[in-house]
Amino acid sequence: MPDINQLRPNIASAFQWPNTPEYAKLSYFVMKHDVQKTKLFTANNAAHRIDTVVAHCQTGMDLFRPLVVAYGDDSQRIQDTLRQALIRGRQYLFSIMPRLRPDLESVATIYSPVIGHIYALAAADLQAVPNVLVQMIHTPDGKPRAIIRARDESPAAEAGVNWMSADFAEVFVRVDERVRGRGLGKSVVSALSTHLLKIGRIPIYISANDNIASQRLATRLGYRDTGARELSGILQM
Repeated sequence: MPDINQLRPNIASAFQWPNTPEYAKLSYFVMKHDVQKTKLFTANNAAHRIDTVVAHCQTGMDLFRPLVVAYGDDSQRIQDTLRQALIRGRQYLFSIMPRLRPDLESVATIYSPVIGHIYALAAADLQAVPNVLVQMIHTPDGKPRAIIRARDESPAAEAGVNWMSADFAEVFVRVDERVRGRGLGKSVVSALSTHLLKIGRIPIYISANDNIASQRLATRLGYRDTGARELSGILQM
């Protein structure tokens, strides 16, 4: 397998992905994720140029299931590269553009597939919701997190980032089911989004197609649906 630091410039030259929310996650995990936690697999077209890439990455999102991202236009090369990248019997998380679903399903079984709406927040659109209960901290790997703690000091609500590049950061939110409906999720997402904008990152928020409450939270804070979609879930070859 080629050295990842030598391979990445060739991938960048081959694809030149736009610096937009739609491509942000793919670009981050292929080009910027920790080299010690990333494996890249590529295929070339007839002109001997890279036109297909699959990455699987160890992340904090799931310690036991690596994340798989993929890109390409030729179905056969995508399928062949996926077969090269995946270990039979092992489960992976995946995030791909919906158009690649037939290629993924041709080589693996997918479970719990979700179409996600990709929202992004511009500084001018932010509708912040201040809450004095929110604490901003940083995780051991340096990522920001906004927390509201319960009386026993456990997190009642928290918002953090799944990944962060030089330009974007994908926001997640978790709220204890015992305190849902009190606006705590909105408060922590607001605080984290405000912080990300201050440090020069565009917050990205991905909401499942049928999760109306999640979409409402995003839009009330000023996030806008970019029109881009991702397909995510679990896969096993």
